[in-house]
Amino acid sequence: MSSLRGHKRREFPQSVRKAAFVRCCKQGTKPGVPQCENCGIELNGRVGVVYEHFDPDGLGGPPTLENCRVFCFTCADIKTHTEDNPRMAKADRVIKRSYGLRKRRRTIPGRKFDGTPVPPRWVEE
Repeated sequence: MSSLRGHKRREFPQSVRKAAFVRCCKQGTKPGVPQCENCGIELNGRVGVVYEHFDPDGLGGPPTLENCRVFCFTCADIKTHTEDNPRMAKADRVIKRSYGLRKRRRTIPGRKFDGTPVPPRWVEE
């Protein structure tokens, strides 16, 4: 699916995911144990592994090892909702504004109300 920014989503290849997993096992406080690269929680069967783009894919972040981070579900959700989504929404607004793609404001058809009282129809003049 294409976005306004003009490219399709690119997932990390398996070789990048493997290298990132090895990195998260080596760089944690417990060598040999996979840990979240953000909060340091131990990743196991209960706490899932998420491979997250450091620079969002929607903003041109490449699917490379340097741009790949290994997070737990909680850290990935927090990063997505607090950092990535607002940045991508702003990029969409800038693109829409630059190309004049604004949502059209539809007026309600009918007589405009200018503030003067309208006499009821049953009153004769």
